[in-house]
Amino acid sequence: MKKFCLILLAIILGICLLVSMMFFGFLYSHQKSVISSLPDYESREFYTSGGFQDYTDYAKYFYDSITAQDLESSEHFTVTTDEDVEEILLHIDDFERAVAVTAEELKENYDFDRSIVTEGDYFCIETKFGEPIGQGFYEKFHNYSVYYFDIDAQIMYYFHHNI
Repeated sequence: MKKFCLILLAIILGICLLVSMMFFGFLYSHQKSVISSLPDYESREFYTSGGFQDYTDYAKYFYDSITAQDLESSEHFTVTTDEDVEEILLHIDDFERAVAVTAEELKENYDFDRSIVTEGDYFCIETKFGEPIGQGFYEKFHNYSVYYFDIDAQIMYYFHHNI
């Protein structure tokens, strides 16, 4: 009986591990597709907080010589207009509210200067807004990723938040 229980426990743990790996693998591959649409970055800083479903990520990817042409040839990035600045800042506002109540490592390392969000840079917003979830639909700030590329500084900022 003990042997049976141990085998059953090992199977259950194995299934849980497999499901977790598939979930995080999907999230990583989705983020990676936006990043891989650009030339290789020189270095990055990545901070996260949260768990399996509710988590917040902040990252900075440092580049050496990305051009506007590189960003325009990516299927993900769009040049920032005045209207886009407002939309990006709405997401940053929500993200900063999440950071304020998050784990210390992310809170201590969050250093985004919102004044850099201007026309002429590049961005990508991916969101589940309006998609079905359970009996309802995702609201605007329930699950999103924002990629903001400051072309002058050669830094791409990544913000992800989901509840």
